[in-house]
Amino acid sequence: MTRPFSLRLETGALGRLERLARRRGLPPATIGAAYVDEGTRTDLHPSVEFRSTPAGRTAYVRGTRLQVWMALDAIRDFGGVEKAARALRIPALLLAGAKNYGQEFPEEMAACREEGRRPLEEIARLVPNHCFLP
Repeated sequence: MTRPFSLRLETGALGRLERLARRRGLPPATIGAAYVDEGTRTDLHPSVEFRSTPAGRTAYVRGTRLQVWMALDAIRDFGGVEKAARALRIPALLLAGAKNYGQEFPEEMAACREEGRRPLEEIARLVPNHCFLP
């Protein structure tokens, strides 16, 4: 559910937002709302950063190539944050932060996990001219 909210942007920021909205074919308010949401999540969970992927904006463990849902699976598979951190050679603090994020947003993690486990044929259609190793 959403609620209306008004804010003032500097002219330059508004112009960049409008340019990005045109490029993505979305209303500026939609993109602005997404950035506000991502910004507040990032401030509350500094171990997480958002990146654009073919599936949309996705949460990653900061400074790594590991999506948060993958980190959560590794924590589960290795039997805890410390063991997963050693195996992945990532600071345990980052994985603990990712775990906290995943606990706060379980529906998002479930959707990302489902998206990430799509058959390679489907992913290949999303990312043309990319080679996937069997």
